[in-house]
Amino acid sequence: MNNLDIGIVVEVNGFVSKVATFDNANHSTFIHNGSLIKNVSVNSFVIISQGFIKIVARIISESVWDNLNKSKEYKFDNRFAKDTIKRVIELQTIGYIKNNKFYSGASFLPMIGNSCKIPTTEEINQIYINNYMLDGNDHSVSIGKSLNEGNDILLPINLFFASHIGIFGNTGSGKSNTLHKLYFELFALDNLPYIKTRSSFLVLDFNGEYVHEKSFGIRNGTNKDIYELSSRQSTGDKFPIKFEVFFEEEMLSILFAATQQTQKPFLSRLLKRSRKYGFGVESCSLWVAYLIKCIFTNNPNLNIRDLLVSVLERYIPDIEEHLTNIKQTQIYSNQERSCFFIPNAIFFNGDFNDARKEALLIEQITTHIKNTSLSKMQEFELRCHLQLVNDLLFGNVVEEHIHPLLRRIESRMNNMENYIEIVHELPTQSFLQIISLKDLSQESKKIISLFISKMHFDFHKSQSRVENKSFHLIIDEAHNVLSTQSSREQDSWKDYRLELFEEIIKEGRKFGFFLTLSSQRPADISPTILSQVHNFFLHKLVNERDLQIMDNSISTLDRISKSTLPVLAQGVCIISGTALSMPVTVDVDFINNIDFRPKSDTVKLTEIWG
Repeated sequence: MNNLDIGIVVEVNGFVSKVATFDNANHSTFIHNGSLIKNVSVNSFVIISQGFIKIVARIISESVWDNLNKSKEYKFDNRFAKDTIKRVIELQTIGYIKNNKFYSGASFLPMIGNSCKIPTTEEINQIYINNYMLDGNDHSVSIGKSLNEGNDILLPINLFFASHIGIFGNTGSGKSNTLHKLYFELFALDNLPYIKTRSSFLVLDFNGEYVHEKSFGIRNGTNKDIYELSSRQSTGDKFPIKFEVFFEEEMLSILFAATQQTQKPFLSRLLKRSRKYGFGVESCSLWVAYLIKCIFTNNPNLNIRDLLVSVLERYIPDIEEHLTNIKQTQIYSNQERSCFFIPNAIFFNGDFNDARKEALLIEQITTHIKNTSLSKMQEFELRCHLQLVNDLLFGNVVEEHIHPLLRRIESRMNNMENYIEIVHELPTQSFLQIISLKDLSQESKKIISLFISKMHFDFHKSQSRVENKSFHLIIDEAHNVLSTQSSREQDSWKDYRLELFEEIIKEGRKFGFFLTLSSQRPADISPTILSQVHNFFLHKLVNERDLQIMDNSISTLDRISKSTLPVLAQGVCIISGTALSMPVTVDVDFINNIDFRPKSDTVKLTEIWG
């Protein structure tokens, strides 16, 4: 017997076996090759030797046998006397190790008389890491120590970071530290020289926990960009969104809650015309000239004229002096037709090539518009109103049907202009971007998250066949944008939002686009999204719905691990998923340096009150 042997198999009942331990195997720790080894207990692994095969089993219970006392009377019961204790552990077979590789499944079962021993650190790693690690060719990151064995847990980069990751736990359970630790260790590796040029990492930070100078171990500058967005003021940072992503018909229809029958076709006509004749104030000026000619050469309509004048005065600064003659036009009727005229003898009879005064007046208006500087959002609002004037001229719409849409566009555009910048080409961006959404309204958080996710996913999908790169989208407090329970938004908006993220998590892997989700309430997240997550870091969860959704979503989580979720200590999590053969309970290393770790510490009241 070597000093790791603890007992002999004395009973086999299918996949469940019993081992009678040696009398000297009941200590809490042992010394092995100069190292302190922790003794096995419930939920620990044991190795059963059977020839050249090492059968792996997990302890599910312990009991004692009394070989001296046959009496059932309590006063004669000496089972717990020190000299008569025979510790018996009950095991469940889960796999075997052959040629230094672990295989799950009960292909081999213990036999009576087989010896049982404590697994070594190497054997523990072989069990957990599913044959892909420790072969000298793969890279790994250290996350912490296994709770039962105290071994360092190394996570294979290819199996974890090339997958969708879910980090879940109640508030204060340590999930922010786990998220930060995971990527802190990845970015600290020296043997991945091309990570900063061939991969991009973007963090949607809902609480502003990661926006400080040294978050993720990277200083602000060439390798890290921080955007602190705000919907309350226009002086904050603005995140660049590509022009074609923002002005996309389906996106705008959902964003502005356009009705299917009238308002969505209105937006479709607007975008079709804008793409045909181009965007920009010069195109707007030509459109205004066209509308003025149409107004004064068709059947006179003072209401449409007044609508156009009010729109121009609202969006074009200092244009009032050029509109004076337009506003003074009146209806002149004769036997042949009705037309407009201006008291100072400027007539609009339809022949603008010969009517020099009329042409000069329109040229002054268009020139003033061309020299006006408008943001992309202001221009879009102007185009919406010009489209309404255009449709009213030709009887395409009822004005009362479009006004609610225009009010929603104005309201949301004014808000979005505080934190979004529409660009034709994205500026050069660092490999790590952290976007703080702390100062955004709840509606704005969902809007910007949707734009960012769609823009990067569509772009990365189109480039995946050309460039061998990866994109990693990290969403902290993911229930804010992936919730199925929201009752404050329209169903069309919620469906579009969820369908986008469901497409990303279903199809993203093949394009090198990966999600990392962190949340306090996994039950609020779409079940479709949760079912596609590959690897989980589960901190303390006590809500019954959260526990049930985890039970339904994770096929690799065993009964014992599920039962421990409500009682996990702070900083302890269960790692389970496709990258590991068996769930492992890990005490995640805590980053002691306050300059590096996320700003999520609980307030110390004694310091405040003291």
